[in-house]
Amino acid sequence: MFASIAAFEFRYQLRNPVFWFVSILFFLLTFGAVASENVQIGSGGNVNVNSPGAISLTMMVLTIFFMFVTTAFVANVIVRDDDSGFGPMVRSTRVSKFDYLIGRFTGAFGISAFSFLSVPLAILIGSTMPWIDPETVGPTRFSYYAVPYLVFALPGIFLTSALFFAVATMTRSMMASYVAVVAFLILYLVFSAATEFDPELMLLGAWLDPFGGGAYEMLTRYWTAAERNSLTVPLEGVLIGNRALWILVGLAALAFAYGRFTFAERASSKRQLQKQEREAAALADESPLRVDTLPAPSIAGLASSRLVVRTRHEMRQVFLSPAFFILIAFGLFNSIAALSFSTSLYGTPAFPRTFAVLQLLQGTFTIIPLVIAIFYGGELVWRDRDVRINEIVDASAVPNWAFMLPKTLAVVGVLLASLAISVVQLSHSPTSLPIISARLGSAPCFSSSSTIASCGLSASAPSAAFFGAAFASALSLPASFLCFGSLNGAALSSRTT
Repeated sequence: MFASIAAFEFRYQLRNPVFWFVSILFFLLTFGAVASENVQIGSGGNVNVNSPGAISLTMMVLTIFFMFVTTAFVANVIVRDDDSGFGPMVRSTRVSKFDYLIGRFTGAFGISAFSFLSVPLAILIGSTMPWIDPETVGPTRFSYYAVPYLVFALPGIFLTSALFFAVATMTRSMMASYVAVVAFLILYLVFSAATEFDPELMLLGAWLDPFGGGAYEMLTRYWTAAERNSLTVPLEGVLIGNRALWILVGLAALAFAYGRFTFAERASSKRQLQKQEREAAALADESPLRVDTLPAPSIAGLASSRLVVRTRHEMRQVFLSPAFFILIAFGLFNSIAALSFSTSLYGTPAFPRTFAVLQLLQGTFTIIPLVIAIFYGGELVWRDRDVRINEIVDASAVPNWAFMLPKTLAVVGVLLASLAISVVQLSHSPTSLPIISARLGSAPCFSSSSTIASCGLSASAPSAAFFGAAFASALSLPASFLCFGSLNGAALSSRTT
């Protein structure tokens, strides 16, 4: 029964358009990195595009972003039966919990691993393109592709599959699963920033890097270009320990999901029962409104009034969603942590110059509005179908734009809110920020002739820089000030002691 369920899940996901879309997307991305000089992921310099070093780095980088794909496969295993209404029928059969749950997970994990094979396939095909300089292409050997896939990609896919499978098992929610993915990604980036340039933490980072990048960097740190072109990473020491550690973490997450899963229907919690009682009491207190004659319908004004009501409803659903506040908090935490840990380079204090801080913030907080747009774009469009009121909406005497436009405005509104939360408008004259000045006993530290947005960065950068500097000063980090400004479109920076 286990093999049958796993095979069924694999075949089901194989027919899923998401599988083909993701496989083609990662294939084209990797193919462009290999066959084009404008895109670089793992190669560069004197390293061949199909060298074991370039293939390893490419797989490690893409495995990090592939966890969004693995979540779509493994979390769907838990949520799909309940959403389709097929769950009670499955639970009434004689199939065991192990066969059902672990079999479905095995099929979903198998399709994830199979989909990621598009990455080494793209490297193999891209390296044979006739327009590539032959000097940048090395010999094609099976071990160059097999070792990175088995050592880095496959354990990473298993780890993320098990972790987010456990999250989906506990929450029975795709939204919670994707929020967990974003949280995991941000924590990983913060951990990497904290350990990458500190020699004392390099060994710790090598052991605790869930994707093996730290261990790979430690073992190949002093390799020459010739060694990177011809040698696969040695399977020894910290690399073996790192891979074994995170495989055990994945197995523990899978065991936790197995222990938490039950075929029985979950009863309402005490808090949910109290909420239902309050709602019932509120409805009982309202007396029904009775009229003798219904007003004449006004079809002409129905669309505009419905547009206002729907827009208010859609924005309320977004702004009151816990996921919105969680994503914003993750973005600010990521920016603050990156600014705090960027005050030193290989143990040497570094001045937080404007050009460096802007680049840092551009890679930390600005990804959050993009994630919010993608997440809520799909959530708003499919929510009516998820709650099974789409047919009622389709049958209403209102034009389609009165329903579609509010959803678009809600996405625009949430993007503006994510930027407005972090906007700090700097005055045209030198300004003192009391929080930092009081901490370090210094003169005015920020001066600007315009907002940082004029430097080409999103409006979220000033707030992150301000809170990052305050956070750094609270931790007694180097007493450096960030002074932002613009002159003819060029960013300026200075330091005051």
